[in-house]
Amino acid sequence: MEENLLIKGLIRMLKGFIILLLLLISIIIIYLIPAWLPVKYAKTEKDFYKYENAILIKRTFYATGASWKIVGDSNSFYDEEHIYDIWLENDDNPIREMPLSEYDNTYLCIVEKMEGGKYWEEGGEYFEAYKLIDWYPVYPIKRETVILPKWLYPAGFLNRYDFKAGMPW
Repeated sequence: MEENLLIKGLIRMLKGFIILLLLLISIIIIYLIPAWLPVKYAKTEKDFYKYENAILIKRTFYATGASWKIVGDSNSFYDEEHIYDIWLENDDNPIREMPLSEYDNTYLCIVEKMEGGKYWEEGGEYFEAYKLIDWYPVYPIKRETVILPKWLYPAGFLNRYDFKAGMPW
């Protein structure tokens, strides 16, 4: 009699554990589905030549001055001595930097060069200036991951979580 009660109690506990496990797996799947729906595809180096007036840029992390540096163009990446800071006018079509900006991502940008550049009065610096027409991340896209492993996130496209200020996981 006691043995039957013990077995029934264990079965009830096992059912509860399975239900909780299924609920957790469902929540993770619901979260990951939007992470695998592409919003903007990344470009590879072999795609660069297809874009006229394209430059490759990376975010700089200066407290003042230009917030972008040019690291290449539609032909390829520059060597270290040809990389320099630029001014990017991006009011109409801003590059989505959150949460990607901390992870040294490169962007292929279709631009128009602005005559006269940009003179930054506070720092007394001159920068070449470009008006941003369109932009694409360059493969592979690097992201912050906290709980889930990096291989669960796509490196070939941006998803809807990349366009929000912070990822929940």
